[in-house]
Amino acid sequence: MMVGDYLEQLKQKRIRITPQRLEILRAIQEGTRAAGHPLSAEEILQRVRERYPAVSLDTVYRTLATFVEQGLVSQIQFRGQCRRFELVRKGKHHHHLVCLGCGKTRELPFCPSEVLKQAQLQYPDFLIQDHTFTIYGFCSGCQDGWGGGSEDLCER
Repeated sequence: MMVGDYLEQLKQKRIRITPQRLEILRAIQEGTRAAGHPLSAEEILQRVRERYPAVSLDTVYRTLATFVEQGLVSQIQFRGQCRRFELVRKGKHHHHLVCLGCGKTRELPFCPSEVLKQAQLQYPDFLIQDHTFTIYGFCSGCQDGWGGGSEDLCER
C-alpha cells in the first residue's frame, strides 16, 4: 500500500490529516523498508525531523496511538519492553523472525493457527481478539560472532 491509501483511510475515519501525520506515515513506510525492521518511535522522530524539525516525540507517540487505534499501524512488542511500529497492509497479516545480533527482522509467511486453536481448546471461555508471534534467534551473518549474549533491540 502507498501512503495515499492510508490517507484515504484517515479521511474515511474522519481523522484530520496534518503535514506531520503524513510525514509520520512516510517515515514508517520508507524507514521500515530501509532499516529492514519495524521502527521505534525515536527512529520515526529522527526521520520526521528531517522535514519538520519542531516535531516533538510526544506528537509522534500521540499520532502512533491514533494510527494503531484506527488499524493503520501495528505496534510490535519486542524483548526489553521495546515497542516498534509498522504499517498494516490489508490482507497481509504477518509475524516476525528477529535477529538478536543485528536486529533485522523477517516476515513469517504464515500464521501459527495451530497454536491459536490449542489455546482456544485449553481455555474455551477466553475470547481471543488478537495475537502476535515472534521468533528470536540469529541470522546467518550473526551466527559466527554469537558469544551467548543478546543485544537489546530497543537500543537501535
